[in-house]
Amino acid sequence: MAYFPIYIELEGKKCIVVGGGKVAAGKVRQLLAFEAKVEVISPELTLELEQLAAEERILWKQMSFPQDESGDAFLCDCALVVAATDQREINVRVSELCRAQGIPVNVVDVKELCTFYFPAIVKRGDVVVGISTGGKSPALAARVRRELETVLPGSYGTAADILGACREEILTRVPDGRERKKLFELLLSYLLDGETQGKDN
Repeated sequence: MAYFPIYIELEGKKCIVVGGGKVAAGKVRQLLAFEAKVEVISPELTLELEQLAAEERILWKQMSFPQDESGDAFLCDCALVVAATDQREINVRVSELCRAQGIPVNVVDVKELCTFYFPAIVKRGDVVVGISTGGKSPALAARVRRELETVLPGSYGTAADILGACREEILTRVPDGRERKKLFELLLSYLLDGETQGKDN
């Protein structure tokens, strides 16, 4: 089954990662790339995560995730949760609590416990491409990502910034929708190709 792609704002939003191993660290890196406010719940951390905690880039709660009702309190105001422990009972409990509260949850490598998947991501500034195989083959998604990385230059992110900066003024000054579209296309062509469409040779 294919999953509908949806992009959500995570900047400054509370995101919890349960687990402190290498897999959890990978998820933390992805969330930090989008400026999420990451909390990690785990008795131990990898050296990478310890460093991030020391730099106060993540909040470390040095404990196991509670198996009783008190676990609810940790999930308050959460945008999403990732369970990445090697203990199935904890992963199942996290999934159950999140589903009960309507919080998106990803349990790494356990498809039936997830309500969302992490896509393979190609990021060029604010230009973000996500690749998903519906949880069927992370290896395939990673291969598609590597191929896309070779064809999407960093200039795409710069172009998005410039077009975003002038968008409101163009919308105000150019009331005709068709003319606006042509202008945006000309600007995009100039930014990415160094030329304008239809110019004289």
